[in-house]
Amino acid sequence: MIRRLSVLVSIAFLTAVAGLAQLRPVPQDEGANGLGLALRHLPSSASVMYVTAHPDDENNGVLVLLNRVRGLDTSLLTLTRGDGGQNEIGPELFQPLGILRTEELAAVHRYDGAAQYFSRAYEFGYSFSVEETFQKWGHDEILADVVRVLRAVRPDVILTLPLESKEGGQHHQAAGRLAVEAFRAAADPARFPDQIGEGLRPWQARKVYQGGVGGGGEVDKETRTVAVDTSGYDPLLGMTANQFGILARSNHKCQGAGQLRALPGTGKAVYALVDAEPAVAGPEDDVLSGVDTSLAGLARFARGQEAAAPSLAAELQAIADRGKEAQEAFAIHAADRMREALRAGLAGVTKELDLVRGGGLDASAKYEILARLERKRHDFERALTLATRLDVEATADDGDVVPGQTFNVKARVFNEGTEPVAVQDVGLRVPEGWTAARASAPPARLEAGKGVEVAFAVTVGEKARYSQPYWHRDPAVDRYDVDVPADQTLPWSPPDVVVLTRYASGAEGGQIPITLETPAELRYEGRWVGGEKEKVVNVVPSLSVMLTPDVAVLPLANAAPREFRVVVRNEVRGAGEASLHLEAPPGWRVDPAEARIALHFEGEEVTSRFTVTAPATGRAGEYALRAVAIQGGREFRDAVQVIAYNHIQERHLLRRAASRVQVLDLHVAPGISVGYVQSPGDQGVAAIEQLGIHPTLLTADDLAYGDLSRFTTIVTGIRAYRARPDLRANNQRLLDYARAGGHVVVQYNRAEFNRLADPAASGSQPASGPSAAPAGSSAAGASGAPGASASPRPSPPPPVSPFAPYTASVTDERVTVEEAPMKVLVPTHPLLTMPNHIGPVDWQGWVQERGLAFLSARDPHYVELVSSADPFPLNPGEKKGILVDASVGKGTWTYVGLGLWRQLPAGTPGAYRILANLVSRPRAR
Repeated sequence: MIRRLSVLVSIAFLTAVAGLAQLRPVPQDEGANGLGLALRHLPSSASVMYVTAHPDDENNGVLVLLNRVRGLDTSLLTLTRGDGGQNEIGPELFQPLGILRTEELAAVHRYDGAAQYFSRAYEFGYSFSVEETFQKWGHDEILADVVRVLRAVRPDVILTLPLESKEGGQHHQAAGRLAVEAFRAAADPARFPDQIGEGLRPWQARKVYQGGVGGGGEVDKETRTVAVDTSGYDPLLGMTANQFGILARSNHKCQGAGQLRALPGTGKAVYALVDAEPAVAGPEDDVLSGVDTSLAGLARFARGQEAAAPSLAAELQAIADRGKEAQEAFAIHAADRMREALRAGLAGVTKELDLVRGGGLDASAKYEILARLERKRHDFERALTLATRLDVEATADDGDVVPGQTFNVKARVFNEGTEPVAVQDVGLRVPEGWTAARASAPPARLEAGKGVEVAFAVTVGEKARYSQPYWHRDPAVDRYDVDVPADQTLPWSPPDVVVLTRYASGAEGGQIPITLETPAELRYEGRWVGGEKEKVVNVVPSLSVMLTPDVAVLPLANAAPREFRVVVRNEVRGAGEASLHLEAPPGWRVDPAEARIALHFEGEEVTSRFTVTAPATGRAGEYALRAVAIQGGREFRDAVQVIAYNHIQERHLLRRAASRVQVLDLHVAPGISVGYVQSPGDQGVAAIEQLGIHPTLLTADDLAYGDLSRFTTIVTGIRAYRARPDLRANNQRLLDYARAGGHVVVQYNRAEFNRLADPAASGSQPASGPSAAPAGSSAAGASGAPGASASPRPSPPPPVSPFAPYTASVTDERVTVEEAPMKVLVPTHPLLTMPNHIGPVDWQGWVQERGLAFLSARDPHYVELVSSADPFPLNPGEKKGILVDASVGKGTWTYVGLGLWRQLPAGTPGAYRILANLVSRPRAR
């Protein structure tokens, strides 16, 4: 059966897809609790959409209140996937980070219940300018995406971020302005008419609000506002909406989201009305004020056509009444009455869908009513399934399959209820070109307390698309191109293998058919604490080919051979052979020319080593090496990068098996030995190794008791003072090491560098939530975190760092424009001259930014080496603290606010020459 649907999918399908392939439901969504929450959705027809810039901008407590407590349909349109942010739990940056943050949002929505959508915008980094943001994203293109989602989902109310801010993080203001502009543009058929040609229809939402607690902006105090109180206790959640939202928010782990539970009785967001149609007169006490949220209110779409559907309003009200009856029966534990009411309500929805489709209403009225009734049918089906206590699980015996492979899927249907269930069919949906053979048909009747297992043999299509993002970055702009148009705006392509269970609820002659969709998953032992994991079936190449290093640095004056390694992973069940070779630039020598490898079983990895020698008379520049494996006449050129953590669904990214080779005029002083304090997400060790230096990773014992004098330089990784309590505890030993003649290089840190205790350990961390996002994350300013963005307004200096040798502190200052001119303040300083002279060319070709978290050096011992400035009024003035050096006894202490941690993995030549200078100082005697 063809999985891909046309872009003219129904609203109900869009909402359902956004929730497929997530992790296991939270406990509140299962059993009686889940049923109670599901029942809240039945009498309502209203929907609310939140529009933000990055993952973590959303107010999860508000989404919980609207969805879980009030039973409204909610959705979140996040313009970017957070690709340009930072990662506190692993090495992923850029597009891999965007995938991780996409999946973290999926984990978040297990709690707040929102359906997730995205635009094509790429997060190019922190910005102090809305104009820059629109220029890089493409204003009209991203506006078209917002309009597309509004026309598809058709929300009654839109919430978005503040439209104005005197601070940085102007992606948030860009998102707010696009949401407000789309409020009117979505209703205009002359805007983006191609969408109308696809089958979408214009849509005018009722109201749009700005504000909330996120966004890093301000709402005019004189503007009429509405407060959304999330502090009330909810018995089904077992806590307040704000507290449940905090649990949701804790899944933004790569952004360092806190997990402290909010205090009871706390939680409020304030929104200001920006636009409404029709206009709103007088004060409001709710963002849904004036919006008809009732099911019967859907009759408004047929106003003037009452003769074509004379009983529409009454029938819609009857459906809502059945939903309320089910709620009342649930409250008094009357299970039979509840199921009867749910069946009656579902039957009423089904009947009304047929009547509207075949009736005399015009096309516009049919479109609006059918879309919402389809969504309501999904709500009734979910509630009735929970009330019936029918459980379906779908497992696969392989999670990574290759084209042409046959694997097995088992569907287990179990009736945990008290009455028989009529099973009409258990089938499998797979993509076009695949086959699925069922071993046997399920029984027609499933007694209470009984289960059935249905097995399928599935063969993957020979031309199956590999499991990977449907989006890829356009190198000319900060915007993604879409490879699978049918999936545009979705978090990820829908799963390939889905069990379809069709059952009927009720007595003979009055049975209501329901179809359940359950993605097939591989269950396996997680490599993390927490036990079992699941992942949907992924299609992978038969051979995954990875070439390392990703970036190689070859000194121009040294034509010595360099080793490259190719790891080939066998994804085929069974043994085989393959040949392997490197494609190198003309004149380069590769030894061996070809390697033969034997593969014995699925999952086996074989490593081959190649020695590459550049021509002795070569020229400086960037060159490419590519690895190619050949098996059965087919070439394999891609590595499968796995993005997997315990709190997310595993995802894959296919990357070319290639290495960027930088041939540089680069020198390293002789006799250098480097100790390195590594931190999560830090790739500095690999970069130093490219200089021909093999750093020693310092353990807690090394920092506490080891002989540090054996190193000429000790480097601390990015954010190491947050991640390494042993470093905080033994910082004095590093300063003593410097006084004795060593050199300490501290890469950038954040506010934790300004306090002695780890806030997570000391309990001094502020309550986590939308107002406490970590500074420096992709959406740091989004959540209004103190110090999250530079501001032209005067502010007191941050606390004095206990870790710096003299009075200093880390600030929130940054330079966001990667081409910003760099002024050298001390041209003769050794860090800028030895062994490499750092000149204008070394500041070219940088990516995303110059640097961040600069040092406020408030002591004459510090020497400022460079300065820079952004061109934006919201980030005025010359910035220092970018590269600061200080003599400490016989040695030195250097702070590096330059964004080397981004430049080195990106292969920026000047960053490697600067790094070579930082680690090339000889130890003072």
